[in-house]
Amino acid sequence: MNNIPEFSVTEISNLTKNILEENFNLIRVKGEISSLKNFKGHLYFSIKDDTHILNAVCWASKVPSLEVQPEDGIEIVAEGKISSYSKGSISSYQLQINQIEIKGEGALLKLFEQRKKKLEREGLFLDQYKKKLPLLPKNIGVITSPSGAVIMDIIDRIQARFPTNIKLYPTSVQGVNACKEIIEGLNYFEKKKNVNVVIIARGGGGIEDFIPFNEEKLIRRVFEHKIPIISAIGHETDFTLLDFVADLRAATPTAAAELIVPELKNLKEKLNYLSKNLLQKTKYFINNNIKELKNINSVLAIKNFKKISLHYSNIIKNLTRTINFAMISFLKLRDADLEIINSSLKNLNIENTLKRGFVMLKDVNGKFIKTSKKLEKNSLVNIQFYNELIKANIKIKK
Repeated sequence: MNNIPEFSVTEISNLTKNILEENFNLIRVKGEISSLKNFKGHLYFSIKDDTHILNAVCWASKVPSLEVQPEDGIEIVAEGKISSYSKGSISSYQLQINQIEIKGEGALLKLFEQRKKKLEREGLFLDQYKKKLPLLPKNIGVITSPSGAVIMDIIDRIQARFPTNIKLYPTSVQGVNACKEIIEGLNYFEKKKNVNVVIIARGGGGIEDFIPFNEEKLIRRVFEHKIPIISAIGHETDFTLLDFVADLRAATPTAAAELIVPELKNLKEKLNYLSKNLLQKTKYFINNNIKELKNINSVLAIKNFKKISLHYSNIIKNLTRTINFAMISFLKLRDADLEIINSSLKNLNIENTLKRGFVMLKDVNGKFIKTSKKLEKNSLVNIQFYNELIKANIKIKK
């Protein structure tokens, strides 16, 4: 009995703590989150499987860098270290979490449905909260990656349909920082009040790539935003929670550009049609009243009612003045619309886009080069800056 080691309770607790922390300094634990609580920014919860439960904590300093924010009921893989702690006089151990991932498409779809039902119950997707898009926006805000085909497709489509000023707020569109950067872009446009509508866009991808656009804090920020927002994420078959809360969902980024501005040619044709239609109706109205006046004069000539004749004559004069005033007002409105269109065409041209740092790449035949696949080794290209056109020889390193 004397050969058996003897320890105090404190010694055993310290020894256990050292063994755990030395042997489980960095591990990954798979399980389901439950009993989530937020206390002064720290997140306390349990990770469980079919038979056991492990206590876990994510300190407030680590929470902003989590790829996935914890929620009850979702399957995760948590990375961290095992640490012992004392609560009152009782020693215990927990997983201190550095990062959280969701593994597998099934877990992501489950999380998507959970969040969708929760936000839907709160009314964030109701049509009554959708804002109307401007008929003819003067400035369009775009939140997306500054590189890649998405921003160029949007610019090209808008410039081809109805040249309009585009303001880009560059962000990541996937990864841990994407959600935060997109929210910062929304805050920027709302504070500056320098755009009439905002497009949030990215190209296609897998369900993991769309995680930022399913984040609850982004959905709530879009719901509160004062400027109309168009969601243009992925392809037509891709859906995110952003699509449900946005004021309009576009199947693709290119479709968003087509929805936000009309074709200038169609707009002019419609304006001419309305002008001709109004003129015809006005002439018809006047001719009918002239006939009525002649009929009245005929009756008055027979019955010699001078006072009645004068009365109807005044009515006709007032009616004529009203018609003239209506025609003048219509012509002024049409002139104002034409002035807006002409102003947009003069001020918003491709040169302004180039001044913001973009360049256009063309081949020797003057055709646009939109992808590196079109480049050939030692090929000659034209690079259009805002102030000059230069020629360059492309050298491709494999």
